[in-house]
Amino acid sequence: MGSNMAECHPVAFRWPMKAKLNGAKLVHVDPRFTRTSAVADLHVPIRAGSDIAFLGGLINYVINSKRWNTDPFFKEFAVNYTNAATIIGDDFKDTEDLEGVFSGMVKFTEPAFWPYNGLEGRYDNASWAYKRGPKPPGPATKDLIAKRAGPPFDDLVRSLKPGPAEKDPTLQNPHCVFQILKRHFARYTPEMVEQVCGSPKEKFVKVAEMLLENSGRDRTSAFAYAVAWTQHTYGVQMISCCALLQLLLGNIGRPGAGVMALRGHAAIQGSTDVPTLYHSIHGYMNAPSALRPHESLRDYMAAETSPTSYYGNTPKFLVSYLKSMYGTAATTENDFGYDWHPKILGDHSHIATFAAMADGKVKGMCCVGQNPATSLNGGATRQAMRQLDWLVVKDNWLTETATHWYLGPEVKNGEVKVADIKTEIFFFPSTQIAEYDGSFTNTQRMLQWHSFAAKAPGDCRTDSWFYHNLAKRLKKAY
Repeated sequence: MGSNMAECHPVAFRWPMKAKLNGAKLVHVDPRFTRTSAVADLHVPIRAGSDIAFLGGLINYVINSKRWNTDPFFKEFAVNYTNAATIIGDDFKDTEDLEGVFSGMVKFTEPAFWPYNGLEGRYDNASWAYKRGPKPPGPATKDLIAKRAGPPFDDLVRSLKPGPAEKDPTLQNPHCVFQILKRHFARYTPEMVEQVCGSPKEKFVKVAEMLLENSGRDRTSAFAYAVAWTQHTYGVQMISCCALLQLLLGNIGRPGAGVMALRGHAAIQGSTDVPTLYHSIHGYMNAPSALRPHESLRDYMAAETSPTSYYGNTPKFLVSYLKSMYGTAATTENDFGYDWHPKILGDHSHIATFAAMADGKVKGMCCVGQNPATSLNGGATRQAMRQLDWLVVKDNWLTETATHWYLGPEVKNGEVKVADIKTEIFFFPSTQIAEYDGSFTNTQRMLQWHSFAAKAPGDCRTDSWFYHNLAKRLKKAY
């Protein structure tokens, strides 16, 4: 689902084809009939954007099926390797109880310093918490923060540890996760899936039965998706829903199972890991934010550490990250330079940033490997860029973003005059992939080194050269 693997990931697709020769079943759920569909055992048409209803229907079908309820493997896996048996507090309310929203919905108030988050409301998830026993004795988190305890920060992590969650291994308690899930997904009947998704009922049922037949103690199934899910408005919910289905089928953490994100561009996975996303720092930790309780190093650790998971190591990860940023200047006495680290103000993604740019809140932009002048609403994007004081474009070619000031449609038809555009624009030619050494990170996070095949012409430079030399000049200037 969400992928045309045969055409867009042909090298990786040889493995599903090899599996098919060994008896595996291949199903393609997609609005179009593509080359992937042509070699699949079953192609199921689906209305674009309705994937959640289709996946929700599979969840409902699976947990009410005879196979799932008679083969002990499925419930054993759910009880021992998921939170299905965990009991949720009595205050939780589902969408049926609150006219389409979950409990905890409150109005979101835009902060005056960055009113571009585009949210009508937000969830306070306190009512979603597990029902727990008494918390272990020990000093309170706020007291440890106040007295600047650590490093090491073990006491701070221990203070965050909650009491043991109550569980029902029979999965019968009406407040256990499984029963809440079962009630929530009961709406997604085969008939509803057919109506919402446009997928024939008999084909939908066939997909569900094939999944059940190929999951269990002796067999596993995998889902593969690409940017049709990743870039969708509800992409997070689609992928989470798919992961939920795979957990119920015992298809997580086992050979041949899982939910696989198919990565396309060279090292796009690596750029996510680095990361290049505004809301992340290294190790997939959240960026310090003005909207979160991140006032100090210890406040950040208290807010972001999950004490009962691998991310109980967050304090160690954070200190390591800060040392990598500030070197020997990061010391215990100055909290490893945490106060020097910039904080995000809110949503700095594409649309929010360009909205702020249009209002004159963004003075300059470095545009590298992107061509926003040709976005879906290119007119609004180009108008926003005309409000910049300066614009740096670093690319292989003179893109529409680099030339919008004299070749944009508004300029060519006379609506906008070049003399009225205040933006100073700089173009830096980039090297291409075969002109420098580097590494690829593929779908399964394996790294492969590649050496350059030819020297870059003229003034073409790598991104790392550009940023390194820019940093040195900024350091010298300030």
